[in-house]
Amino acid sequence: GPPKETEMSTNYAAPTLAQMDSSASATLTLQLSVLPDVLIVQVPDSSDFPANWSVYPILGDDPEEPEWEGEEVNTGTWDDAEDEMEKLTGIELQLPKEVLRPYLNREIELRYKFCDESSMEPFSEVLRLRIEG
Repeated sequence: GPPKETEMSTNYAAPTLAQMDSSASATLTLQLSVLPDVLIVQVPDSSDFPANWSVYPILGDDPEEPEWEGEEVNTGTWDDAEDEMEKLTGIELQLPKEVLRPYLNREIELRYKFCDESSMEPFSEVLRLRIEG
């Protein structure tokens, strides 16, 4: 589709889950009984974040005060040859199935969030998950 207007908090596309087609609907239904122990959350490649940030998955209605925060992953890797940070593509974050259990029969909002040297912590559009048994 056409590029979105750049806004502070919304120029990062919603995360996707590996092996799941989340484009089909606004809400992705997950069945705990058939999920792997760790879900892979994919961060869409974007020119809007630099190579020297880190990114992590969050759950909850309020991105400023997440109910759960996952492990941070760097958005770039040091390139000795170039002597600079090289941005990674296809960044993957981990979402353990266990953290979804408390949300059984409920909907939960999944986003990813960045941290950088300053105190800015931009976050992505939301992927809504409906958790079933």
